[in-house]
Parts: sequence; C-alpha cells; structure tokens
Amino acid sequence: MADPGTGGTVEVRVPGEGWRRVGPLDRSGATELRADRRADALRVTGADARRVRHLVPWYADADAVSLKLPGERADADIGRTRRLTATLGSLRPADVRGRVTADAPEGVRVRVPEGTLRVPRGGSVEVPVEVTVEPGTPSRAYEVRLGFGGVSRTLTVRAVPPTGGPDLARTGRARSSADETPDFPASAANDGDPKTRWSSPVKDDAWWQVDLERPVRLGRVELHWQDAHPSAYRIQVSPDGRRWRTAATVRDGRGGRETVRMDERDVRHVRVQGDKRATPYGYSLWSVETYAVAEQGGGPESGASDGAGTGTGGEGRGG
Repeated sequence: MADPGTGGTVEVRVPGEGWRRVGPLDRSGATELRADRRADALRVTGADARRVRHLVPWYADADAVSLKLPGERADADIGRTRRLTATLGSLRPADVRGRVTADAPEGVRVRVPEGTLRVPRGGSVEVPVEVTVEPGTPSRAYEVRLGFGGVSRTLTVRAVPPTGGPDLARTGRARSSADETPDFPASAANDGDPKTRWSSPVKDDAWWQVDLERPVRLGRVELHWQDAHPSAYRIQVSPDGRRWRTAATVRDGRGGRETVRMDERDVRHVRVQGDKRATPYGYSLWSVETYAVAEQGGGPESGASDGAGTGTGGEGRGG
C-alpha cells in the first residue's frame, strides 16, 4: 500500500541471485503482484519511503487455509449428538474452495456440510459439525479427523455416559485440607447459597472434599471458581475415604464455571485436589455440584456445544 500516485518498483531478493524486479507500483496506491519465486526479502525502489505505507508478503509455500477447532478435546454423551463449530480461514490473496472431509472410528458418527465451500480472501467461515456417539459405544477417548484444503486437525472425543438426577453434593458433608479463615468454610461450597464460598490457604496442594450420602456411579462434577483458581487440578474419588483414585485430570484450568466428566463406579467420596495455583492466592470455590450417571441415556442431544468433527461432505462414521 502506498499513497495514490506514488511511483516505484517492487523487488524481491532471491537467494544466490540477488534482487529481482517483480513489477511497478500501481498508481492507485494498492498494488498486488505475483513473485513466483523463492525469496527471503522484498523492497520498493524508486519511491519516496514516506509515501509507502505497507509491504505485505503472501507466502505460497505455506498452507493455503487454516482450520481451527474450539479445543483439542471434547466430551460427548453416549447415545447423543454434540454440536460443534470449526472455523476455516483463507491464507491466500484469493478465495479458497474445497470440501470438508471427516474420518471417525467405529461407534462415532460425524456430520459435516455437503458440497463445496468457499472461504473468501482474508476471511473465515464457521462450519457446523455434529458428533454422535452411538448407543452401546464404550466409554473412552476416540480420535476424529476434520480436513479442508489439504489441512487436517484431530479432535479427541471422549465418550461419556449421560448424567442426571439431583445434585448429590448438596446433601453431602464437606471438608477440606484447611480453610483460609472461618468465614470461608468448606461447607460454603455445597450449601446452595451462591453468595458464600470456600477459600483455602496459599498452598498448591490444597483440596476440597464432599462425602456423599451413599455410593454412586459418578458421571459429572460442576465447579464454580472464584478468581482464585487452579491452573491444574484433579478430581479424585474413593469408596471409603482411604483408597483414592484419579477420575479426571485438568491441566488447563481457566476458572469460572468448569465441567469435568468421568465414569466412576462405587464413589462415596469426591475430592477436588489442587496441583498448581493460577494466581498468587489459594483456591476458592463458590460451589461444587456432583451428578450420577443416568440409568438410561436421555434425549437425542447433548447439552454441551463447541468442539470438532469428521466424513466427506455429509457424514462420516467408523466401521
């Protein structure tokens, strides 16, 4: 980009050959030229440097498109469909056209838009993707691949059983490794009052725990963090309060409201075990809710959204 009426020549430096002319500046002020050669630098000669505003290289030896997913992992209820969104972007000075492709393992079906999609120059397009975990599929992680324009990304879909029923933590007994002060007791995280909270001393390994009224098959833990939250933590479960096992590990905690899924049988005690603080303070929870696995998978749709998918223009499934 240059001021209108600016004259000059665009050149590129070719390794082993020196500077080579590409073409003249357009008098309109907007110039777009194809170099069609490998270069490691570019410049404008014969022009007042004060009138040249921008030099923007477009790389031909890099991907023509970008494909972004909301994350590397997504939970999906067995027997239900989760709706996700992928974003396609053009990295060329031109529109990009192609078909969305997908590939999924057995037990997982993925639906993507049919036909050819156009991504405008310098723009992006959001692509809806539906991931369905078929009934009877074992509860574990599955990899699905989504592709467009020669670029592919992998999403790890964790098949989990649907959950339901009341919040079991609400009637449980809360305890902790320690409370920051008597004003922020462990019981404040499961008392049903959104204005009270538990807060720990400044220790990475601080924990909060609830003892449930009876053993359950645990499927979901809902956490509502205050600003003081962990960047890494684990959900641990136990049948007796002595033998503990890790049900889920979170390595990228962001605070706020977080949902952690699992499928753990014979759970009487649930612990939120801190591993690393995200702030200079301890940990603080407005609330913790726990839900059992539903006896039967509910409706056709998962309540969560946003992840990624698989199939070639239409539907992909394993087999």
